Amino acid sequence: MSKLGLVLYHGFQSGAEIAKYASIADRYGFDSLWMTERSGHEEAFATLGYAAASSETLRLGLGVANSYSRHPVLLAMAAATLDRLSGGRFILGMGTSDRDVIEDKLGIPHQRPLVELERTIASLRGLFTGETVSTENGHSSILGVKLGVKPVTSPLPIYMAASGPRALRLAGRVADGVILNTYSPVSYVRWAVSTARQAATDAGRDPGVLKIVCMLVIRLVQDRKPLYPGFKERLARLLAEPQGGEVLLQESSFDPELVGRICHVARTQSVKLAAELVPNEMVDEFYVFGDLERCKQHIAEYQKAGVEQPLLLPRLQDFETVALALKA
Repeated sequence: MSKLGLVLYHGFQSGAEIAKYASIADRYGFDSLWMTERSGHEEAFATLGYAAASSETLRLGLGVANSYSRHPVLLAMAAATLDRLSGGRFILGMGTSDRDVIEDKLGIPHQRPLVELERTIASLRGLFTGETVSTENGHSSILGVKLGVKPVTSPLPIYMAASGPRALRLAGRVADGVILNTYSPVSYVRWAVSTARQAATDAGRDPGVLKIVCMLVIRLVQDRKPLYPGFKERLARLLAEPQGGEVLLQESSFDPELVGRICHVARTQSVKLAAELVPNEMVDEFYVFGDLERCKQHIAEYQKAGVEQPLLLPRLQDFETVALALKA
């Protein structure tokens, strides 16, 4: 099994905790430690800065920032600084976020998100290499800015979160890597990897340079039965999201009629009722859970489907247990 990454979940209470988790991941031979950024929760750059000071070889990934809640110049400053602090170990993950967060909660127009993201990635690349960058369109406008700090890594890797076909094709054209959705069945992963790599080829790029990572929710347990109800409700919520449901309908091995019914009930009645329609087999596809051998087999299936680095997402209380069980 190739080297794995770990994801630090929300809910830690102190810098000492971050240092502990980073040290564990480093000591047990994991390749990377990632931090998700969820609106209203822990800020990712500060967290990863603390992790950088608490580790030596661990690569540090942010999955993901967006160009709405942080201006691209501020993003470039933060990324370059963190790369320098970590000695060149930082990976910047970028995404579009969601309309309900950006527009409904922050009051920032969430218009043409993929266009904004492509423009931001181009601006970041220019800023990282010391160019004076100007772009006057959209939310991410920059009027003649040059950074006074450069990252250690050149080029600093920019990965892109992508799920639908347009986003995957954009990632294949402009990103160094693709971050697949945390809840992605293997059948979908095969299609997503193929779509992104084909876009890279069409753009004249070597598709082999495009790194594919995927966050996998993992639970090491002997008895799987108690976990099914909660997992089913989470999947019903996922399917109620328009993009998530559409991708599953079109690009997975599940019965489209069943997925359609789950989506409809979750959106028009309740998540609890929709969860009753979710079969155990669907949960088995979306979650890595069970005893150690079963989890290893499922991780290997993702790798065979094209995920070059699975990123394991345990609960904080299980972090060291998972790290020890699956250490390099």
